[in-house]
Amino acid sequence: MPLVLIVDDESMNRRILRAMLERDNYRVIEAENGIQALAQCQAHDVDVVLLDILMPEMDGYETAAELKRTNTRVYTPIIFITALEDNPSLARCLDVGGDDFMPKPFDLQILRAKLHAHLRIRHLVSESNKQTDALTYYQNQTEREHELVEHIFNNALQHKDKPKGVDSHLSPASMFNGDVFLNALGPNGSQYYLLGDFTGHGLAAATGALPVARIFYTMVEKNLAVGDIARELNAALYDLLPAHMFCAATIFEISANAQSATFWMGGLPDGYLIDHSGYMLSQLESKHMALGILDDEEFERDVRHITLNEYSRIVVYTDGIIEAENAQQHQFGYSGLLRTLASQAMIRTDNIIAAVHYFTGNEDQQDDYSVVIIDPQPQAPLQPINHTISPLPIELEVALSAEELKTVDPVAQLMDLVGHLPGLNTHKSTLFILLSEAYNNALEHGILGLDSALKADDDGFLQYYSEREQRLSELTEGEICLRVCYQPQQRTLLLSVKDSGAGFSLEPAAGSQLQHSYGRGIELLKELAEDVEYNQAGNEIRIRYHID
Repeated sequence: MPLVLIVDDESMNRRILRAMLERDNYRVIEAENGIQALAQCQAHDVDVVLLDILMPEMDGYETAAELKRTNTRVYTPIIFITALEDNPSLARCLDVGGDDFMPKPFDLQILRAKLHAHLRIRHLVSESNKQTDALTYYQNQTEREHELVEHIFNNALQHKDKPKGVDSHLSPASMFNGDVFLNALGPNGSQYYLLGDFTGHGLAAATGALPVARIFYTMVEKNLAVGDIARELNAALYDLLPAHMFCAATIFEISANAQSATFWMGGLPDGYLIDHSGYMLSQLESKHMALGILDDEEFERDVRHITLNEYSRIVVYTDGIIEAENAQQHQFGYSGLLRTLASQAMIRTDNIIAAVHYFTGNEDQQDDYSVVIIDPQPQAPLQPINHTISPLPIELEVALSAEELKTVDPVAQLMDLVGHLPGLNTHKSTLFILLSEAYNNALEHGILGLDSALKADDDGFLQYYSEREQRLSELTEGEICLRVCYQPQQRTLLLSVKDSGAGFSLEPAAGSQLQHSYGRGIELLKELAEDVEYNQAGNEIRIRYHID
């Protein structure tokens, strides 16, 4: 039963109150003044205090104030029992910490009702305190677990061998980041980077970063091509993630001499190649689906190759940057990012984040913000390069019919065979670009008759690849022959791709099919290979690549 403390210097009042309360089965203890009352509250868990105002040594006002001061954790109601009737005295009862008052002589029904009401409040406060304690414990436990997980995440996402010239900023919308940025050096000095954005944010999104980091760093240590890394990651995430989750990503490799870069971009916004002043030199288009959506047969691992110079800077970012909104629900957008990039020379990621925060004002961050700027710099190999190559000459030739052209990816399979030869594994990325560019030109322009001028329109890429899929599905005749010849004595690899199409004139007029469809491809191949030439008919390309 509840314990009531009666505090009154008149013994008669105490006896009357005790008799009334004990008839209602309350337990009762007494005190003659405020000092005794404080001692009783220290010794017992008192549920209600009935307190007189006028008492010697310490009056009711002082006693109430001291009881409230020393008992802040538990709600203990104080009901003043007083013969005073003036409003200032009664108001002071509440001011000093009293919760209610009751006039003398005592009315049993009113006293009983007040006790029930305040005990009900005390019970509710007690239950609330218990729930608060439980929530506080849970919160502290969760924070400790989050700190542990964050420590594991940070260690798992780091790599001991990092490239130079990296400026990155990742700020999560919640405790855990759904964005991930990985970078590492390959054995031959190539610089590998991955910026990923998992669906959503927080812990659920962040869990995908662990398998991505493990696979990425393993592939880097093997010096695999960017397209191969993308394929491995896609296969793993396709099996691992639930249907509603995926990882938009940009994966790229910068050569050890910092003169070229190879990109695979799927699902993230377009990146930019800028100079030191922030002027955009090239837009790095994101053309693929995000990782974890397509199965291995549907997945596209073709890449883009760009040349770099000492003034080149690479900018990649997640959609949280351009989709940041202000109070008017206007987005920072591509225009805001491009203005910021051009606002000052050698801009840093902190400047971009500051511009985003200035634009959004006091609006809460709704998504993870991630932006990376790379200043490509030459990197020394992590270990001496083994210049020993396989002494065994190899020649492979593959002829693909119309039906096989619809379903087979010959470039990937040939590179899997050739890339494992001693001395060629570090060249696999470049060889993949050479063969895939030559093969795609033969298929798209020689066999399917596509015109790259379609890509010049705003929605040109979508129209181009839609037309490609339609013509390929309807293809009934045509053939492409691929030949790979490895000559170890000359340290040379010869590649040739020949299609059964009509070919093209070797001296085209300005604006002709060659200039639009083959021009970019030939220039790219000439940058990477020792020699590139077409036959007289224009339907066969021959590439000579020297193995350093």
